[in-house]
Amino acid sequence: MASDPKLHNVYLLVHSDKLDIHWPMAAGDTDGFPADPRQAYHTASIGKAFTSVILAKLVEQGFVRFEDPIANYLPPSILKDLHTHKGKNYVPEIQIKHLVSNTSGLPDYYEDKPRGGQAGFMDEALANPSRFWTAEETIAWSTEHLQPRFPPGKGLHYSDTGFNLLGLIIERVTSKAYHEVLHDYIFTPLEMNHSYLSHYSNPAVDNGLPVANLHLNDLKNKAGRLPLFQQFFMPEVKPFRHQRICSPS
Repeated sequence: MASDPKLHNVYLLVHSDKLDIHWPMAAGDTDGFPADPRQAYHTASIGKAFTSVILAKLVEQGFVRFEDPIANYLPPSILKDLHTHKGKNYVPEIQIKHLVSNTSGLPDYYEDKPRGGQAGFMDEALANPSRFWTAEETIAWSTEHLQPRFPPGKGLHYSDTGFNLLGLIIERVTSKAYHEVLHDYIFTPLEMNHSYLSHYSNPAVDNGLPVANLHLNDLKNKAGRLPLFQQFFMPEVKPFRHQRICSPS
């Protein structure tokens, strides 16, 4: 870490049930506090894995099918102009499986740039870092400023927009807020007692350790206080011995 001033914290877990190994490690610091493998830290797109597992559980329980059109679960206000490619409306053809596999053709509001040199989402969000962006607002921003890449199922393009849509579908199917479903389906059964969704929920157990700062260029986000970063925070992952979330296929 000393050779890279942009690297502030590192967390590593080496675990093997077969070899009976569980080695949690951490390096760096949080405002002078030495990094601790038990402290919470921003997990970014690992949250997409949680979302996908929840969808798989809902499929397993018979509440949804991967082949279901997303139009079955989302309101017209979200779907309007969501996916128009070369003059054709492809919204009726988007299925849940397309969102999970990043094959919907929808743009990525987080990193894709509008045409004509306009400011991207991150530029706009960082210009007003206190604004709280809802999933619906990020989808609306994507629809207004970005263009779909291809028809559903005809390519691959990483899309945060698609996963925000999945979060709304999960809420519709379960009649619960997304963060509640996270605790019900993932955190509680796996005893992830220190994990939570920043700005929405709290850990079941507070271990008293500071949350690792999230650094973006010269911006330091203390403990997820900026509403821009409404993502997962998660500390040490416990060994899930003989526990299974989804049935083997």
